[in-house]
Amino acid sequence: MSRKTRENGMRSRLLRSVALMALMTSPAVAADLPFKSPQSTAAPVPNWTGFYVGLNAGGTLARSGDPSTSASCLAAPGFATPYFGCPDALAVAAGGTGSMSKAAFIGGAQAGYNWQVNAVVLGGEADFDSFHVRLSRTGSGVLPTLGGPFAITTSASTDWLFTARGRIGWAFDNLLLYGTGGLAETYLNASNSYTDAGLGGGGPGAGAWNASATKFGWTAGAGLEWALKRNWSVKAEYLFVKFGSINASGVVVNSGGYGSAISTSTDLTANIARAGVNYKF
Repeated sequence: MSRKTRENGMRSRLLRSVALMALMTSPAVAADLPFKSPQSTAAPVPNWTGFYVGLNAGGTLARSGDPSTSASCLAAPGFATPYFGCPDALAVAAGGTGSMSKAAFIGGAQAGYNWQVNAVVLGGEADFDSFHVRLSRTGSGVLPTLGGPFAITTSASTDWLFTARGRIGWAFDNLLLYGTGGLAETYLNASNSYTDAGLGGGGPGAGAWNASATKFGWTAGAGLEWALKRNWSVKAEYLFVKFGSINASGVVVNSGGYGSAISTSTDLTANIARAGVNYKF
């Protein structure tokens, strides 16, 4: 075989090798090769928009900061002679004035709606809770004119609490920090009683005066809510609730036909800390 023939054969084999490599690395071949696309491992960012319902439970410290009593040293309507002298009336008023407080359980249900715009979350919520508050105090002293000791007892109670509040918050992915405030409502009962030793003649003095009313007030607070999987979330919340006073009036009398007017004004505030769980539709 001549040298020229051998050179032609080598060039032919080289060209075939180059063509085969080009074919294997072409886009058509690469497209046929198996390829596994990367999958995202980031958790989806929650969307807070929507209706929700839930339950809550916690504790409250309820307080009546101004159950103030006023007694008169004039004869009450329908009586010819007053029971209290003016120094006695001042002593009774002082004994029937003072704050009272007590801790209690609170728990119930809530429902609301959130609307999210970027990181801002706006919404409204209403709740109805068992609010079994029982407050009581007894003041005592000595009647300067009539002589002898006396005792005056004041109590306040309520069984339920309703609030309707706006909410505004800031979402940090699945954590929502919010402030809240709005209307509060309850049914407030106030009961008062007076007794003494009756050393002023005509037998011991006694009286009872009560009042009850549906009271509207206001509430404000803040909380945080943590979104979980499957549309569930948990929250922790603080609320301050304040209601105005109710006034109760009556008469302290004795068997001798003496009588003096007496009245007490009772208010109610509460600090509430509670936790809850919500389900968003």
